[in-house]
Amino acid sequence: MNTDATDDVKEIKRNGITVRIRPTLKDGATYFVLDYRNQGKRKLVWRATMVAARKAANTAIDQITEGQAEVLNLKSADAHAYTRARTALVGIEKGIDSVAEEYAEAYRLLAGRASILEAARDWLKRHAVDLPPITVPAAVEQLKKQAEADGKSELRLKQLANVLDRFAEAFNVEVQALTAKLVADHLTSLALAERTRRNHRDVIGFFNRWLVLRGYLAKGTNWLEGVQNYTARKLGEIEILSTEEMRRLIAAADERILPLIVIGGFAGLRHAEIARLEWQDIDLEEGFIEVKAQHAKTDTRRIVPLKANLKAFLLPLAKKSGKVITLVNTTKQLLKAAADTADEANEVEALEWKHNALRHTYISARVAECGDVPRVADEAGNSPQVIRTNYLKRIRPAAAAEWFAIQPPPKATP
Repeated sequence: MNTDATDDVKEIKRNGITVRIRPTLKDGATYFVLDYRNQGKRKLVWRATMVAARKAANTAIDQITEGQAEVLNLKSADAHAYTRARTALVGIEKGIDSVAEEYAEAYRLLAGRASILEAARDWLKRHAVDLPPITVPAAVEQLKKQAEADGKSELRLKQLANVLDRFAEAFNVEVQALTAKLVADHLTSLALAERTRRNHRDVIGFFNRWLVLRGYLAKGTNWLEGVQNYTARKLGEIEILSTEEMRRLIAAADERILPLIVIGGFAGLRHAEIARLEWQDIDLEEGFIEVKAQHAKTDTRRIVPLKANLKAFLLPLAKKSGKVITLVNTTKQLLKAAADTADEANEVEALEWKHNALRHTYISARVAECGDVPRVADEAGNSPQVIRTNYLKRIRPAAAAEWFAIQPPPKATP
């Protein structure tokens, strides 16, 4: 029958909710359209028969009453997904919309780097155990006391105090409150040279690892993750001494400073390491120098070969025990030795002291002699990369042979 169905409108009313059902002709067939509002929005739902429309209207009223009217418009697959989601959330006091919003935010934060489940498991692993609270200043004091009890060198103790006291002043909070971003901002704010800033970064990383070992931070906590790694490269040309300059320096040196000059030039130890060296650490018979861990800048024990010419210099000076260098101000004596190389009678100017030139020259000559950078790096207590960038100046093997052939000057006859 072809009638105007739009006049036969039915209304289903219940719980203060009204759903209108109106017949509508479309393509020669009659459909029944449910017309209602939910949360301020108009909804239109089509059904093929009045019976189906009435059933859908009652269902809509039920779902509007429960605040779940959106299910009406779900396709079959979506409806099944919705049902499964509701089942998964049994026992969780959150609506499905809140769960979806929280999941979406977490998903965006992770940006594909990990699944939400992986992130949750990692968080639990880090925080499953209640960590004892401690502030940064209190932890710094503990670390400094332990370092002193462990017999760390004066140089190391000063370095820890210099870096960590400043760090504690910047962060008077519990250690668990610190993040990589806070550490990065702290390093950036320091008005220091890049190499010094790198040293600060290294010490803060050591402090971080110590806190983990002591149980103050969760395993896997890394304050330096993503923090800029500053270069250790020194600016300027690497300076070395010529064989003639070394002979003049040795001839002018006081006997009290001579061991520092020859050990630095022919074994490559750092000035601070030589200052802590004892005669028991030098084995003149076996031919090596032991740099003990507590005396080394890197806190790592190493063995340095004793060259034949160095042995010749040390034999007349050697003692059974005690410090190799007893001077307090070695820099003053080094500068004096350099100044005393002047010879006014022969119009020879004094040597201009070159910073770290003894160690630079030894490393350069040793590499030229053996051709093995990793081996020399191990002897010098540095990485091969640092040796190449900070210490090594390429010289010929013949020049290296001349360097290690320098002998003590003959004693003047009375």
